[in-house]
Amino acid sequence: MKTNICLPLGLPEFLVLKQQVQKDVIYLEVEAKEPPIHCVCCGFSNLKRHDQRIRKVRDLDILDKTLYLFIHVKRWRCHDCIEVFSEPLCSVPAGKHQTYRFRKKVFEMCVGTTISYVSRKLKVSYKTVERIYYDLAKEEVNDSTSSGVIGIDEVAVRKGHSYETVITDIHTGTVHEMGANRDYDSTIRLFESFKENPPSVVVMDMWKPFFKACRAMLPDASIVIDKYHVVQKVNLALDAVRKTKSKELKRLKKGRFCLLKRRFRLTEKQFERLDNYHLESDELAYAYYLKEWFYDFYEQSNYEAAALFLDQWILEAKRSPFSSFHEVCKTLETWKTHILTYFELPYTNAKTEGTNHKIKNRKRISYGFRNMENFRIRVKLECSKSQSSTSSSPVHIVDDVA
Repeated sequence: MKTNICLPLGLPEFLVLKQQVQKDVIYLEVEAKEPPIHCVCCGFSNLKRHDQRIRKVRDLDILDKTLYLFIHVKRWRCHDCIEVFSEPLCSVPAGKHQTYRFRKKVFEMCVGTTISYVSRKLKVSYKTVERIYYDLAKEEVNDSTSSGVIGIDEVAVRKGHSYETVITDIHTGTVHEMGANRDYDSTIRLFESFKENPPSVVVMDMWKPFFKACRAMLPDASIVIDKYHVVQKVNLALDAVRKTKSKELKRLKKGRFCLLKRRFRLTEKQFERLDNYHLESDELAYAYYLKEWFYDFYEQSNYEAAALFLDQWILEAKRSPFSSFHEVCKTLETWKTHILTYFELPYTNAKTEGTNHKIKNRKRISYGFRNMENFRIRVKLECSKSQSSTSSSPVHIVDDVA
């Protein structure tokens, strides 16, 4: 004996006229319960029914069955303005073939996955899912106000040194702006969005186009050089010494990780290897000492102590025989003022780097993007934060109780 299952449609404005249940699809014929009171053009109520048309609309699945609504859309003529119009529907956007709730479901399913997966899952064309997602995404992406502290960095998006510049809020991790390239002109265009609410602090690496654009557009903002990139310069200098010495000591070719790792984090075996490297090469021990000593720079308690420490370290590094450390000294002297600003405004680009990692993951999940504007919308939306069982019984859809 078959059991009838009655479910509410969930769209109170419609009256169900007829239904047809097939293997995987449910077709419902519905019409609006209440006629329009006023003309949508002039606002008067002198209306007369003109004709009727059928509109096919996709709705949310029911019991794992695809649901289509065949809406009997009545058209009305206004005797005051002589205009003919279709009755407005609260559940279906004008000119669309899906209900509001179905479009919202498509949008939510696309977040964190690919459009092609959602297309297969819902049995909707790729272009339709893509159009729904980006239509709603543009409404969701709002230009939020800055907290006053921003970070700027670049992220590689394609092979061949193709970059996108990303500006994030240091406090919230929100992506404010994103644009192609990382040169001066492109950075200027990104900073133009802060004209009305300029930030007070900008955290960046030692990339001159970023610095020049910031000085041009945000002259009153304090610039902080991210400490990770400062320490990275010193580590690269040590690695350059290792590469030079590896020609003499073949074992050093595999000693990079052991040398660059902080001393207190070494395992017992790595500590023994490090001591052997130092015994075999006094110059390598000297370079390692300079690297480890520099880490104490960011342990200083105030601006004055940090400035004194940096001067002493630069003096010692200049006395060393290593050209790579001499280059680091030139860099530190060039950016000294903004490196030391960290001790007055202790901000880093950690959240910006974390956001860049999310951006790369988003790109991998989607197997790349051909439309970079869509890519930026996805990044702003997704990288700024973070069913019923099938039944073989007949399904009967009933009107919602008012």
